[in-house]
Amino acid sequence: MELFRDEPETVKKSEERRDKDLSRVDEVRELDNDWREVRQRADSLRQERNELSRKVAEKKGEGEDADEEIARVKEIKDEIAALEEKEERLKDERDELRYRIGNVLHDSVPSGDGEDDNVEVARWGDKPAQGFDVTPHADIVEERDLADTEKASEIVGSRFFYLKNELVALNLALQRFAIDRLTQRGFTPMRTPHALGHEAMEASAELDDFEEQLYGVEGEDLYLIATSEQTLASYHYDEILEPASLPRKYAGVSTCFRREAGSHGKDTKGIFRVHEFEKVEQYVFCEPDDSWEIFGELRDNFESLFRDLGLHYRVVNVCTGDMNDNAAKKFDLEAWFPAQDRYRELVSCSNCTDYQARKLSVRIRGEDNRTAHTLNSTALATQRALCAILEQNQREDGTVAVPDVLVDEGYVDFEVIEGLDRYVEDEEED
Repeated sequence: MELFRDEPETVKKSEERRDKDLSRVDEVRELDNDWREVRQRADSLRQERNELSRKVAEKKGEGEDADEEIARVKEIKDEIAALEEKEERLKDERDELRYRIGNVLHDSVPSGDGEDDNVEVARWGDKPAQGFDVTPHADIVEERDLADTEKASEIVGSRFFYLKNELVALNLALQRFAIDRLTQRGFTPMRTPHALGHEAMEASAELDDFEEQLYGVEGEDLYLIATSEQTLASYHYDEILEPASLPRKYAGVSTCFRREAGSHGKDTKGIFRVHEFEKVEQYVFCEPDDSWEIFGELRDNFESLFRDLGLHYRVVNVCTGDMNDNAAKKFDLEAWFPAQDRYRELVSCSNCTDYQARKLSVRIRGEDNRTAHTLNSTALATQRALCAILEQNQREDGTVAVPDVLVDEGYVDFEVIEGLDRYVEDEEED
């Protein structure tokens, strides 16, 4: 709250860049002032109660009447109870509104209305010169018997899928590949729970997620996670971390569940935008002075994965209109999809500074128990990475070359994704 109290114009400037309602900043400050006044009044009454209790003890010790003081102590007790109730209500109202205000944006975040205004900052490799019309990933998975979305749609609903044949092995290989690389770089691998209680989810997720992304578990105070960022963020919920233990770097692997309520009509075919998918996530708790350096490390980690896979990509600095509330700055990695003649987002990397950690009450031991900084980044969202491989590595006969690194390092025992054609040939030979 110090920033709202001491530098409200800084918060307003950031909210203006996010194209948000600036009056909320003043409302938070008013609620905070009311809360502090009520707390001060309650503290004053506690001091009065303590003084009266001391007098009661003295009078009783001297055999004097203390009925007046005792009556006042009872009155004060009721007044304090009412003030504590009001104090808690004001704090809840203040904090709920406070977290409808986004993190203060870094000065280097470009202004813009949406993803078309994101600014390219890096590019690796060349667009593959395939010399033929590439079959879209959504079509090739069905044609080659690598996934079955039609059957899944019949028995579950849209945006679900059965993954089949070589893609099953490749999906598992990508997860292990990412986990191994991050472990080599000092990350602790973790398979996280696939659900969180309401309190932890409210602290780790964003308010819009409850409407657009999260699945609630009927009859339980639980939500399925949309990303292991949420379970990794909650791992040190309401803890004080030792400075010597920082940074704490985690590599989470999990299935993720998303309602995609705001994506009606987008990517309705295939496995690119689905309700259930696998992802390896980077998550870090660190000292405030270290977070921007670690932001660069997370970027280097995800770029190295895609370079090793041999996939052409670019990195963009995400603009104000495409930014989520938790992030002070965000980079996305976008891979090239030749069948669509466009780049598509495969990775998001955010420095949340102290914004998320304040909600989670994650502190660092010291005189002031300062708030930690947190960062998160996709390492590999495997279904989307598979889509990029299916298009960039596609050959004219419809088969797909497996990235060399996965073959050379023993993650898979096949070099080409043949799919249905292979099984047709086998039947003909029989």
